[in-house]
Amino acid sequence: MPISSANRRAVLYSDRDHCLAIHGNAVISYSLQPPNPAFLAAWTAAVERLVKATDAAISVVTVIDSQARPPDDGSKREIRDTVTRHRRRIGTFAYVIEGHGFGAAALRSMISLISLAARYPFPQKVFASINDASAWTAQHTPTASAA
Repeated sequence: MPISSANRRAVLYSDRDHCLAIHGNAVISYSLQPPNPAFLAAWTAAVERLVKATDAAISVVTVIDSQARPPDDGSKREIRDTVTRHRRRIGTFAYVIEGHGFGAAALRSMISLISLAARYPFPQKVFASINDASAWTAQHTPTASAA
């Protein structure tokens, strides 16, 4: 089923530390801090909204400032549960850890290791730039006919 024009571009949540939007078949989030309950609920709802709105694979792009603290265990569990529930519909999952230096590189390495251990059935990768993540996501997300 095609995504309506109302679903193609929608900012779904915004506060001083987070922003969440849908663009096409992608859920895109930006975080300066770990997810709070309102942001996490909106993120989960956005993934579910896209899964219901289209038969095509969806992409998830999560941009995190390298100075952000890690999410608490409850938030990690909620994110993992949402991704696991929709793992067959997710085409790609890209993490972007913004920042330079050892701290940003260490965080990218840690998330890469956690992603590898999760063994999700879709491609996932960690990036240092939104440009690289966008190109990779476009290249690796199955089209509606291939999904």
